[in-house]
Amino acid sequence: MQFNNVALGDRSLIDSYMMKYGGGSCQHSFIAMFGMQGKYGDTFCTEGGVLFVNRRGLSDSNKEAFLMPMGEPCENDDGLREAVLKLLDYAHSQGKKIEFNTLTEKNSDRVTGLFPELFRAEEARDSFEYIHEFDSLVFLKGPRLARRRQDLNSFNRIFGDRTVIKIIEESDMDDLRDFQTYWNDDFREICIAKGKKIIDHEHVGIMKSFDRFFELGLSGIVLRVEGVVRGYAYGTVISDDVYDVLVEKGDRGIKDIYRPLNTELVRMCAAGHRYINREEDCGDPGMRASKLSLMPEILLKKYVVSEV
Repeated sequence: MQFNNVALGDRSLIDSYMMKYGGGSCQHSFIAMFGMQGKYGDTFCTEGGVLFVNRRGLSDSNKEAFLMPMGEPCENDDGLREAVLKLLDYAHSQGKKIEFNTLTEKNSDRVTGLFPELFRAEEARDSFEYIHEFDSLVFLKGPRLARRRQDLNSFNRIFGDRTVIKIIEESDMDDLRDFQTYWNDDFREICIAKGKKIIDHEHVGIMKSFDRFFELGLSGIVLRVEGVVRGYAYGTVISDDVYDVLVEKGDRGIKDIYRPLNTELVRMCAAGHRYINREEDCGDPGMRASKLSLMPEILLKKYVVSEV
């Protein structure tokens, strides 16, 4: 098997598999592979109508990490068995075992069911994905989202007359780069003060995405207060009915700024899609509490399936 690095020109090919067979998971998208190469180190190959993704950034001297094989042949058990055997041969030829990252519960059950003595599954809570219906995020109806409505109303009372939220255009890019650099520097200072690990791959991925924003099929909003960028958010379509919220960044000095970012990105960019994937919490307690407070309709369970 010959695995290749991910390039912008591979978008159509990879999308043709992931849009159809990715299950609406944020890990199964071209933008995740392209934008987060510093974290996942994704490479790919296609054989016999199947897409194989090797997560070299998560591999080590003992294991090779992969996403779930995707393609029409893998929709039946015989095809999936053949695809898994190919990966086993590939890894074993290097003296390694294989590991499948962030499989849905359905796919985890399929792999362990086909190879009950060979694989074990472990729940990966930090990788669970928060999925909402479009209307719930845009209109924030009902008692369970009353606090979110209050926060949004509070922002609008204080900043509404001074705030403009619009679709991101090419003319916004330099200002967005400046704000992202400011936000990242501020975040680093917070991490240092709290003794937390500093991770730069997200910042690198965002700046890389800004360079090819529209070619990557991204869409987003920029929020300006008195003409100055104080926040932005963007995402992309990952299946016919799922829009993936990739990034939300707001000036932490402005109270409740994330409320309009949450709502307006979906309203302005995700119309026509039933579900909104707000991705994972990565085990961060604050992020988990924030994501749960929006009351997702679906908490998409994910698993790591490892060769024993």
